[in-house]
Amino acid sequence: MSEPPNMPDLPGDDATIELWTAAAAGGDVEALEALFAVSHDRLLGLARRKVGVDWQGKIDPDDILQEAYIAAFNGIDRFEPEGADAFYRWVAAIIDHRFIDAVRALRRQKRDVTRQQRMPSRISRHESLVKQLGDISGRPSQVARRQDAIGALMACLAQLPEDQRAAVQRLHLDEAPLAEVARELDRTEDATRRLAGRGLEKLERLMGRRSRYLSGDGGG
Repeated sequence: MSEPPNMPDLPGDDATIELWTAAAAGGDVEALEALFAVSHDRLLGLARRKVGVDWQGKIDPDDILQEAYIAAFNGIDRFEPEGADAFYRWVAAIIDHRFIDAVRALRRQKRDVTRQQRMPSRISRHESLVKQLGDISGRPSQVARRQDAIGALMACLAQLPEDQRAAVQRLHLDEAPLAEVARELDRTEDATRRLAGRGLEKLERLMGRRSRYLSGDGGG
């Protein structure tokens, strides 16, 4: 696949985004990655506004955004590229649906969610996984701006096979016990560990490719 125009700089001008949008709709994975890279901050801001004060500590905006990334990668064949803002509007609608689903799930719970223990931030867990992948690949210094790196990780997770993604998310983001994850996946503990290992190896390769999207200013 030919690299989308000006990919390393991610300029975000309308003409370039429209080119990426058309390419992504045609199945170009790298163009889709580029769209997520330039849209991540805006989409995360939307997810955070959805959660707001009422659901803060009960619904994690990162969870909503991760689910939206997965849905977008899986459903890109249904995306209609109409204008430079089409991709953002499409993913924003997915975020809205995922947020509504999360609220409904909480409301179905028997306990009073207002007394529910507050959810710890998963930002540090994403960062830990990014650093782990960086150390594995020998490029820890490539991880520059925090949200850029987390956005890249979300996009890479979305591209993993479903079973590998579930194993990596449950073991390395949720920090669930191996025995519990093995039961959920209906596998032995050894098979679950190997599955997560293959997922991490693929994440390493994908993050290596995504490193060119990350800013080099060291800020955050």
